[in-house]
Amino acid sequence: MTEAWHVDTVKMWSHRNRWTLALALLMAAAPAGAARPYRGGAVATAHPAASEAALKMLQKGGNAVDAAVAAATTLAVVGPYHSGLGGGGFALVHDAKTGGTRVLDFREVAPQAATRDMYVKDGKVVPGLSTDGALSVAVPGAVAGYLELVEKHGKLPRAVVLQPAIEAARAGFWVTPKYQAVAKLRRDCLRQDPEAARIFLARNEAGEPDVPPVGYLVKQPDLARTLSTLAKSGAAPFYTGAIGQAVVDTVKKGGGLLTREDLKAYKTRAQEPLEGSYRGHRLLTMPPPSAGGLAVLQVLGALEKLRPQGLTFRDAEEVHLYAEAVRRVYVDRTKYLGDPAFVKIPMERLTSQGYLADLAGSIDPKKATSSASLLPPVEGAGESTLQKPDGSWYDPSHAPADKKNTTHISVIDKDGNAVALTTTVNYGFGSCLVAKGTGVLLNDEMDDFSARPGVPNAYGLVGGEANAIAPGKVPLSSMAPTLVFSKEDPKKVILAVGSPGGSTIPTTVIQVISNVVDQGMDVTRAVGQGRLHHQYLPDELWVDQYALEPATLRLLEAKGHKLRHIPAWGDAEAVHSDPQTNLRSAASDPRNEGAALGQD
Repeated sequence: MTEAWHVDTVKMWSHRNRWTLALALLMAAAPAGAARPYRGGAVATAHPAASEAALKMLQKGGNAVDAAVAAATTLAVVGPYHSGLGGGGFALVHDAKTGGTRVLDFREVAPQAATRDMYVKDGKVVPGLSTDGALSVAVPGAVAGYLELVEKHGKLPRAVVLQPAIEAARAGFWVTPKYQAVAKLRRDCLRQDPEAARIFLARNEAGEPDVPPVGYLVKQPDLARTLSTLAKSGAAPFYTGAIGQAVVDTVKKGGGLLTREDLKAYKTRAQEPLEGSYRGHRLLTMPPPSAGGLAVLQVLGALEKLRPQGLTFRDAEEVHLYAEAVRRVYVDRTKYLGDPAFVKIPMERLTSQGYLADLAGSIDPKKATSSASLLPPVEGAGESTLQKPDGSWYDPSHAPADKKNTTHISVIDKDGNAVALTTTVNYGFGSCLVAKGTGVLLNDEMDDFSARPGVPNAYGLVGGEANAIAPGKVPLSSMAPTLVFSKEDPKKVILAVGSPGGSTIPTTVIQVISNVVDQGMDVTRAVGQGRLHHQYLPDELWVDQYALEPATLRLLEAKGHKLRHIPAWGDAEAVHSDPQTNLRSAASDPRNEGAALGQD
């Protein structure tokens, strides 16, 4: 690319779309398909504006935590279809100086008035109650989590970290094809709330709120004021002040359960990371109420036992072993996992070497196992284990690409501090409910509970009694922010990775790690590779369009796998640090609209 090209690009874009310019310059700076190395810090997020916000923090002398929170709060503005101040999430924070890694769980919790069968009538789950509107809203944790991270682990003042988000809310952001695709799916839901319709939709020729065209400018002055208040006063206004009152009033008016007492009682939860290893690399990931972290450790542990010398890339025999290991791990999820404050989970046994050996040994190398033979469907559920709550057949061909509405941020700074942070409002545009006068889009996280054993949620996941609804309980999550460490120095992070994707989150993380460790791929190739997924029910191996050759697919079908072809899913975000040179590279999933940036 010539200097003139750069000048022309600046003239064309600088007055209206700085983040697009940043992405264009990044693409021009590195050969296609290559992972560009940086001498300083690096960041990957699902939106260029968020990556630019994170990079600004690093350039101001902030650390990985400052960068991650700046990105998360900016995503709350520009990515309302996947995250927001009315949501929650998980974070792993690694301190390079001490070698310690902290875990913060700021996931939402069920309101105190929640009941086990609140979405069930006449023995059946009522469609939409757990995904649309006020009754789907759990107690938000994002504001408490983001601000606690900055206050305890950041270097920059809170007001500095939140400034990019405030500016983005005031100036507005341009509607993208991704925004448009999710808004189409949730248009009718958004229309039910005047505030949500006013902010996120645009009037069509008939004067009705409709999906805005690509390039439409979405401004959020109410959200800018809310963010400014948080920057000045911290989390208190959200949980005990006027912002919280607006949240409660809006939910109450819509028939929901959230109260002032629920907000006042909300607490984040510090935890120890879940630890494992893969081919000599130490792994740290998210413990329950994440089911994703356990799945990552179990599947990688089983694969290491099945193929101790390493994996041959996309070999049909080894894809079969992978699919069978994942199938069994999702059975464990259904049987055992829930909020550990409410459910006794046999974690020591599920992560033990003996258990992983038994899991690996139970796999028939010649044929696929029937999922029902591992865990029969819940008695009385009948075929509903493969159906939506409304009785229609669950179709995963849409879910991974269109309905995954979570986002991930990966950062490693110049000193080697690292953050892997996954955050969500759950479904597209959450509950489609905005707290009046605040701009805060509220989650529909109650759908992550098991509304009824054996009935799949919005992502097709079949839950058990361990994840039943209870007051104050945290719903089970697939989110799996993960850190991988150097073989030579088990305190040095070489990979920070995570992804959205609902039920496909753990398998996305597993495959990115395997691509780096087993195949020696750079982070750009590792994130961009096609993916495969199994989740016990439906009894199908999902294959995206980039994953396997036709001959390999035929071999898998010959082993008894029922294949489901998925257009694409993912949005994995990863940052890699070379343990010898400390050069860092970042990759944002090429299937989506994110950006990977870094410091020279």
